[in-house]
Formats: sequence, C-alpha cells, structure tokens
Amino acid sequence: MTMRVFSIQHDRQGLSEVERISCFTEGLEERLTSHPGVEGALVLSTCNRVEVMVDGDADVASLTAALGEDLTEPPLWDLYLGEAAVHHLFRVACGLNSMVVGEREITGQLRRALADAQEAGHASLTLSIAVEEALKTSRRVANDTNIEATGRSVVSKGLSLAGISDWPGTRALVVGTGSYAGAVVAALRARGVTSIAVHSASGRADEFAASHELECADDLVAAMRASDLVVTCRGLGPLIFPQHVHPGMRFLDLSLVRDVDRSVEQMDGVRVIDLETIQGAVEEEFHGDTSRALALVDAGVAKTSARLRARVVDPAVTRLRETVMALVADEVDRLPNRPLTHEDAAYALRRLATRMLHVPSARAREAAESGRTDEYLLAMHELYGIAIDPDPDRIDTGRCPVTLASVDDLTPASRQEAS
Repeated sequence: MTMRVFSIQHDRQGLSEVERISCFTEGLEERLTSHPGVEGALVLSTCNRVEVMVDGDADVASLTAALGEDLTEPPLWDLYLGEAAVHHLFRVACGLNSMVVGEREITGQLRRALADAQEAGHASLTLSIAVEEALKTSRRVANDTNIEATGRSVVSKGLSLAGISDWPGTRALVVGTGSYAGAVVAALRARGVTSIAVHSASGRADEFAASHELECADDLVAAMRASDLVVTCRGLGPLIFPQHVHPGMRFLDLSLVRDVDRSVEQMDGVRVIDLETIQGAVEEEFHGDTSRALALVDAGVAKTSARLRARVVDPAVTRLRETVMALVADEVDRLPNRPLTHEDAAYALRRLATRMLHVPSARAREAAESGRTDEYLLAMHELYGIAIDPDPDRIDTGRCPVTLASVDDLTPASRQEAS
C-alpha cells in the first residue's frame, strides 16, 4: 500500500502551526500530482488540522521536498505510512482526532475536499476508496453511537462556555457567512435564541439573512453594541478591537485566524471564547460510545486495507484475462467456415485447453526438477482449487499428494493432458 499522510494537528503541533501551514496549501495538490511517482493527492485543511494525503511510490524525502519550502520549515509534520495512514484518515473522518471528540463538521469538510480533488483530477482511485470508506465508517459511528450528542460539536461546546444563563433573552450577532455560520444559527435557535442578526463585509449578508430568516446588520459596531453575544466565523484577521466593545459583552470566536483582537480579552467584564479556549476545555472520554467508535474504525480500516492490498494484483488479473481472451479469439479464427458440428466444437475446446495448460504443465516439470513440488502444488491449489490431501493412500505426486476428486474437477481435455 503506497498511501502516505502528512499531518499537522491542533493537539500535536498547536493551532498556531495549523494556522501557519493552512496559508500555504493553495495549489499543493497540483504540485504533488506533478511530482514523479505520485498517483494522487488530496489536501484537507480545517480550523484544527491540515492533512496532506498522497498516493504513489515516490520516496518520503522527495515528497517532503515537493511540499515546498514554506511547508517544511520548520519540519513539524507527523507522517503516517500504509495502513497507519488509513487508520489516521478513519479517525479524522469520525471526529476522533478533532478538538471536540465526535464533532460532525469534519465529515462535510472531508467530503468536499474529496469532491474538489476528484473534479480537478488529483484524487487517485486509492485515495477515493480510502476516503469514501472512511466516510462510510463515520456514518456507522454516527448511527451506532451517541458520540455526536448535543454539546459535542465545536459550536455547541463554545456556546456552552459563553456563560449565558438566559438564552431566550439573549441578543446574538453572527459575523461572517462561512461554513460555521449556519451551524451557529441552528445551535442558537436550539437554545431558544430568537433575536439573531448577521453581518458580513463580503456582501453576502443579505442572502444569508434571507435564507435563514435573520436580521441583516449593516453597521457592525452598532450591531455589536446592541448584542449580548457576538459569534464570529470570518477568519480574515482581527476586525473587533477594544474601542468597539463595552463591558458585559461575550464573544465566541470560531475562526482559525482570530476575528477578535487579543487585547479585547484583557478588558474588564468582557469574555472571549476562542478555539484555544475550547481545546483546553475539552476532555477526551475514551469510554462507552468512544470505545465503540474505535472498534468500528478498526473494522473499517481492516476491510479497506484488505481491499487496497488486493488492488496490487489488478494488473496481473487484467493481463491474465487479456491473454486468455487472445487464445480464445485465435481459436475462434481457426474454426471452419461452415456450420459447426459437435466434433468441431469438441476439437476447438480441446485445442484451447491444451494451449492454456501448456505453460502450467511446463512449470510443473521445472518445479519438480528443482525440488519445488510443494510450492508449485500449493500454487495450483490457490489458482485452480485442486485440493491438497496429506492422506498417504492418495495419488503420490512427489512430496505433496493430490486427491483423485481434484482431478475429476478438471475439464475432459485437461484430464487427457494430465494423463
């Protein structure tokens, strides 16, 4: 298996490194797929991880160099190879490696990353199989466990940390219309919040507000001063500073690149919850549902790894099929140009069987002469289903007997050849 995963994770390298690396992933898939020995590449970049998946037989040193100078200085990547890479991918897909264990945002992000890579022609068959199987296992985890229960997503966990007791009376402002914004609105409404406004400097606020039945806030500063809770998911750098804030305000900053300047959290009476705060508040619970999820991951990895290993013989199977069909076509061309008799068909089939058995028969003699009888007969058992029987009363073929019944399973022509 030639799959590799280069990984930067929130809990291993830190959010600051995730943020730094994510700025240099544009065009990385194309750069990697143009590298010799690389069959496919897929990049998953989220708020708490960057995963670079590569399929191919290029050596690790050359792949690391192909990542580019910006992505290898300092060289902090974790590297997963072969089945370990598949296992890591499955854990990521199921939310088991996320900042909040069991969060479901990752499945949509991974599905979109695969679709984008496939559309661009960057995803190999191996990567597609691995990701699709990981997503299937993720659905099984969601269906068979309670790991994604309310309060386990990044959004829900952040809201829980905001320290608000009167949710129905809370006035909320959502800044940004990205992937988290819809989840924020749903989570607020689930807690009873009815006063929700949205602001976006990109011009998409009107459309987002209409589709979610929200108020559109054109003036950010005025909207913040009228709000009890401001949830930001913009991620383009600080736009909220101390001069915009009054005591008693609460901010939930869900952006990898912070929207709320760090000086705001030094103000008296102001509470700021960011991704680092959420990370520090979450305790992994490897009990019950999580243990069940890990078992499902192990089963999915075993199945997928076996499927990927089987693909190694695909070229040999294709070549075997082509060779046999070429022999059949040749024998068809030899048929007489007249209505065929039973004898014509029998003769053609015997010729075809004899030609197909010529190489195995020759190899049998070579194996016997070189003392590899056991090895050859085991191969015959695997290829043709000829049973191996240790009973000494059976036909003696050297060192490893074959049953009479196995000879009866052969075609008439092959029995004649065997005799």
